[in-house]
Formats: sequence, structure tokens, C-alpha cells
Amino acid sequence: MAEHRALTLIVARPGPLREGIEALLASVPAIRVVDGVGRASTALSIAADQPLDLLLLDVGLPGDEASRVLASCRRQRPGLRCIALADNLAQEQAAKALGAEAVFLKGFPADRFAETVEALLREGKTKDGGNRI
Repeated sequence: MAEHRALTLIVARPGPLREGIEALLASVPAIRVVDGVGRASTALSIAADQPLDLLLLDVGLPGDEASRVLASCRRQRPGLRCIALADNLAQEQAAKALGAEAVFLKGFPADRFAETVEALLREGKTKDGGNRI
């Protein structure tokens, strides 16, 4: 039986941040990136069709897009884990208030990010009887 790979959606504008996150996640065997998107509407459409396990969310998206995406994804997938990426301390606090399990200020160390992703995957398996993260 094949091991479950956590279905992951990256919601960040195209560019170096999203490309870097995709590259970091490629080094985590337990992850399968479903897509990388830059708009809330696209993210919500994918989330409605995919049983996502992990959401990587840039809270610096325009307007309230980040909070809309996280709130909607949480309603659709109550066990969804979220890692938020923030530009500053105010965004970090807002992401924590929205319920992100982890928040990184942009410019974070890659090894700490990978460790956090793996820890969230392990934690999710423990909370859900080992079937999904």
C-alpha cells in the first residue's frame, strides 16, 4: 500500500517566494504539491475539488484574500493545516488570529521551515488516527 502524501496548495503570487516554497516542499517526500496559485478565487476552486491536507498561504495577498482562503478552506476541510508566510509582525499576528498552525516571517531559514512542515504532518497523523494529516 502506498503511503499517503499530503496534498498541499501554495497560495502566493507568482515569483521568487512561491518558487522557493515549491523547491523547499520538493525536498519533503511526504508532500505532493497540488498547485501554486496567486488568487483567492483559484485557491477556493481547487480547495473545493481536492482533499487538501496542508495550505501554504501568503498573508500579504491583496485585501482580505488570505483570510477568505483560510476561512473557506477550514470550513471545507476541518483537519487542514496551515502555514502562513508574513511580511511583518502585524501580518504574523493576524495569521495567528486566523488560526494558522505556524507563521514564518519571509526570509526564514529553509531548514526550520522543512522541520515545521514535517512536524505538522506528524502531528496531523497522530490527531487523525494515522490516515491523513
